[in-house]
Amino acid sequence: MAKQLLSGKLTSKGQLTIPVELRTLLNIKEGDRLAFVLDENERIIEVQPKTKKSIRGVMGALKSTSSIDVDEAIELAITERAKAVTSGLREFENE
Repeated sequence: MAKQLLSGKLTSKGQLTIPVELRTLLNIKEGDRLAFVLDENERIIEVQPKTKKSIRGVMGALKSTSSIDVDEAIELAITERAKAVTSGLREFENE
């Protein structure tokens, strides 16, 4: 199979535009992460799409120190974040 040269553009913010042909070939979507594999001369020899991991996907790998389930943990995190935001707004209003 002949190799085809595909190029992208690097922005001043360090963001790289990946050609649509390559995104389709690698099945990568917005927000996906990529790993760049380098050889001993620090040249890129491979690009590997990294899969997204959800909290549900990694919960089994975590040591369980309580009997709380994933849905309860998510609900608790949402509640705590809402409390922090509300508290911050109150402090802002009082200034």
